[in-house]
Amino acid sequence: MEEKDIKKKAIKTLIDASEEITIPLLPRNWFDSLLQKIRLKKKELKFNLRKIRVGNRERIAAKLFDFPEFERDQTYIYKRVFQLTVEHQETMNYVVAVALQNDRNEPSKQLLDAVKWIDDKLFAYILEQAISSVDVENFLSSIVVISGTAKLMKTENQLTSL
Repeated sequence: MEEKDIKKKAIKTLIDASEEITIPLLPRNWFDSLLQKIRLKKKELKFNLRKIRVGNRERIAAKLFDFPEFERDQTYIYKRVFQLTVEHQETMNYVVAVALQNDRNEPSKQLLDAVKWIDDKLFAYILEQAISSVDVENFLSSIVVISGTAKLMKTENQLTSL
């Protein structure tokens, strides 16, 4: 990655910029296609992809906690990708939908269905953005602060009970 790209990414992170993502809605049948042509049914969904919020980090983490890791051996990778698709595609679809919507609501059935039909490149990009936008450093810092406060309160309570 070039220095210019690194600076752009750093600035984007600091200002919490969003990026517009368009998800095409493929017609299920000829009737859906007709409704889309006469504009009674949407042809696409638009979302602003931004840093994942704390509540959504919790929802995503719960889904990805048991997600297995795998080696990057070329002879093994295709078999493992197919296995992960069978076992975990629904989880990855959910994570992408939560990242796109990024509000308090569960992803709609329409969004979950639309995510199933986007191309692999866009899917991987959104998934990577969702997972990489989880700010682990700040989360760990907040745990340290909470732990320290709890210890101080425990010590203070022990002193006042004497």
